[in-house]
Amino acid sequence: MLTNTADTYGLVSRFLHWLMALMILAMIGIGAYMTDLAREDPLRAQLYSMHKAVGVTLLGLAVIRILWILASRPPVMPVALQRWEVVLAKSTVGLLYLLMLATPIAGYLMSNTGGKPISYFGLFELPVLMGENHDLHEALEEVHEILAFTILALVILHVAGALKHRFMDKDPNADVLKRML
Repeated sequence: MLTNTADTYGLVSRFLHWLMALMILAMIGIGAYMTDLAREDPLRAQLYSMHKAVGVTLLGLAVIRILWILASRPPVMPVALQRWEVVLAKSTVGLLYLLMLATPIAGYLMSNTGGKPISYFGLFELPVLMGENHDLHEALEEVHEILAFTILALVILHVAGALKHRFMDKDPNADVLKRML
């Protein structure tokens, strides 16, 4: 089934979830790696270019995912969950969606203010929304990094919650991971 049901996610939601999860984790790893390379290393320039293009792709996928949520409502939270677990889960997911938008936008603006173009996989260049500004570039660099590592922390919390319900609680009525597999 393509759409979500009252108790499980459909194929579209599951595909977007797992694709974006893998892409985001890869982007965080590549981002950490590429910033440690010497400026004159040609791999650094290639990784930055790829990182920017994938970041724009992730921004587009996040928008598609939000539109999909509006078109195909996610399953309701299991009644077996405690109130605090529902609040924590919904807050975590809400923050993840916010950061899936904010992180690539900060990266986009960081490139703009750094005077660096954004090529979409060599097909075309994206428009410049802000002019060069060294101080703003430095601030956006910090913001982008903080947002990325905040995503990582929230992903760890998200995964820990799903694993807790599956392996510690062992309540089939609270197994939220089953709905996404």
